[in-house]
Amino acid sequence: MKRTSVNGILTSVCAFQVESPLSREGIPNWTLWFFLCIIALLIFFIFLRDKSLRQRLNLFFSRAKRRLIKMRLQARLKRENRKKEELIEELGKEAWKESVSVPKSEKITTELNSLETKENASQKDLEEAELKLDKLESQYNTTLKKFDDQIQKTEAEIKPHREKMAEAREKEKLTELSLIKKQKDMEYAEKILDSEEKTAKEIKTSTKLSAEEKKTKKKEVSENVKNLEKKKEKTRTELQTLRENKSALEKAVEKFQKKIIELENKIKKIEKEKREQTRVSQKEIKEWKKVKEKSQKKIKDIERQKEPLFESLGKKIDEHRIDNKKLAAFYTQIDRTNRRIKEVEENIKNL
Repeated sequence: MKRTSVNGILTSVCAFQVESPLSREGIPNWTLWFFLCIIALLIFFIFLRDKSLRQRLNLFFSRAKRRLIKMRLQARLKRENRKKEELIEELGKEAWKESVSVPKSEKITTELNSLETKENASQKDLEEAELKLDKLESQYNTTLKKFDDQIQKTEAEIKPHREKMAEAREKEKLTELSLIKKQKDMEYAEKILDSEEKTAKEIKTSTKLSAEEKKTKKKEVSENVKNLEKKKEKTRTELQTLRENKSALEKAVEKFQKKIIELENKIKKIEKEKREQTRVSQKEIKEWKKVKEKSQKKIKDIERQKEPLFESLGKKIDEHRIDNKKLAAFYTQIDRTNRRIKEVEENIKNL
């Protein structure tokens, strides 16, 4: 009867949903949602009254809850077992340090002694490699600093030479400009002299000038020529001085340039030595790093080999419970962990 009622309601809802688009214009949207809510509430109350459905739902959620609790307990059990293994291993290590032995542990002790000897040898190699690396890196850094200081010192020597060379070149340019100007002055003076000499000839052959006028003109021309000759001689002297100065400046520039090239070549040589030293040092450092890594790998491998042996020794010690103050703390922790493991296992069993 209840199932028939539910089916009838669902059929009504479906029919209502099919017909609703045809009457959309006549019925407001809120009315549709109101009826849907009422229908949903009716279905909910019917489900609440259905005892078998409630039981199935409760069973489903109960199983899900148990599975979740079981998963949590299993994860906790795994953690506790791992903790116990760690405690057993630590117990074995401590027993090994304290030289505690139990019956039938001779083989384990022998293997641990052999591994300990190998580990000590590898540890010695590691320490030697680390000391050698520290020494090499210190020497390398010192050598690099020495080369850098030499380069810096040489660059400091180059700087004043470059400044003086730049100053000499600037003076050389100014001297060249002065030479050009003086040469033009000389050419101009020669042109004026030629003009005065031509004027003197014209005065001499002139028929228009009187003897007195010729005499006066000749005197003026002669005076001009004399002044021009003095000026020309002075310019010639200045030109000679400028040429000498220019030659001296060119030699100075050449000298500075030669010194700069010499110092730059010195820097190149230092840099070459630095590169070579770097190559040699880096090669040696790389080789010793390989030795260090090899020793570290050996030690790690030995440590891994010792772990199961410590665990085996720890199990035997835990089994016999040798009386020792330092081991007593481990016994307490192991007992506490065993109780927790047992409790979790019982909880899993009772689910």
